[in-house]
Amino acid sequence: MMPRFKFRFSSLLKHRRRIEQDRRRQLAGHLRTQMILRNQLRTMQQSITASKQEAADLLVGKVDVDAISRMGAYASHTQLRGQRIVMKLASLERDIHQSRANLLDATRQRKALELLRQKHFEAWKTEQQRKEMRELDDLANSAYVRRMIGGAV
Repeated sequence: MMPRFKFRFSSLLKHRRRIEQDRRRQLAGHLRTQMILRNQLRTMQQSITASKQEAADLLVGKVDVDAISRMGAYASHTQLRGQRIVMKLASLERDIHQSRANLLDATRQRKALELLRQKHFEAWKTEQQRKEMRELDDLANSAYVRRMIGGAV
């Protein structure tokens, strides 16, 4: 039966892979939130543009002051919500930057362990080949000795 390679730090490598996966999920969550906030902001901007056009249409002919007042309040409220979203996006941008740095660090640590694993595997493989060659040499020597002993009798 052929011996199997066992990496001493395999549990640490699994742990590092899990950390990297968690960091990747964290970054994906931040990016998803960023996309949602940007879509909300875009929708608000379109809404403000539409309400401004509607307000301009209301100024033609008989002017409905209440409607214009409501539209102004709506535009003001929407603009305030938009500013809050912009502030959230700025904060989220810092979080995304930090998440990317964390992911990069986790990836480096995992790759370093995988490189160490590969080096250990190559050393193990070389040692296995040496052992196999020694065993073959021993078998060849034993066979030679048996032939010599058998031929001398």
